[in-house]
Amino acid sequence: MKFYESVLLVTLLTGCATPNKERPAGAAPPAPPTVAALPALPAPPAAMPSASPSPSPPAPKKVSSAYPGCGQPLAVEKLWDETTEGEVLEGIGEAKACAAENGRRLLLEFVAPWCADCREMAKLDETPAVAETLRRRFERVRINIGKWDRHEALRESFGVRALATYIVIDPKTSKLLAQTTLEPITKPGKKLTAEDWRRWLEAH
Repeated sequence: MKFYESVLLVTLLTGCATPNKERPAGAAPPAPPTVAALPALPAPPAAMPSASPSPSPPAPKKVSSAYPGCGQPLAVEKLWDETTEGEVLEGIGEAKACAAENGRRLLLEFVAPWCADCREMAKLDETPAVAETLRRRFERVRINIGKWDRHEALRESFGVRALATYIVIDPKTSKLLAQTTLEPITKPGKKLTAEDWRRWLEAH
């Protein structure tokens, strides 16, 4: 823009057509510039829409050591975790629904970390033949009874008096199909093998 054009624009915007000089007597004041006389100014740039913050992803559901989820094996590192009554009951409900939908059975495992028989059974569960049978036939819920001071209501309802106790339930009818207490370490007599355990699981 040339200098004289700048001066003209300033005077138009300030409403002064001429410098502040004395007007001759009787002279009419200059008319203010009309809107039409103002140069067209560029429109301000449109405001950029503020980016709405992306929603936070939902927090992952905590995986319970009592029941890891439909079709999921129990994690070895969580076998002896303590669980609340709510976690166990929720796990039983989810396992029952999953078992019914997928043609499997519900297996409740009453155990404790101090129990030598329970630890021996955990070793048998890891053998390939037993692990395959458990995966194919059951939804498992692990119930750690602590020092006989946890999950008393469940223990009483199933008459659990010793460990390790396993209970097989039909998920569609809630009928108790089988119950056994296995003591491969403390019980005298023939030692329980992985094949013995696999056959029991296949039969129920």
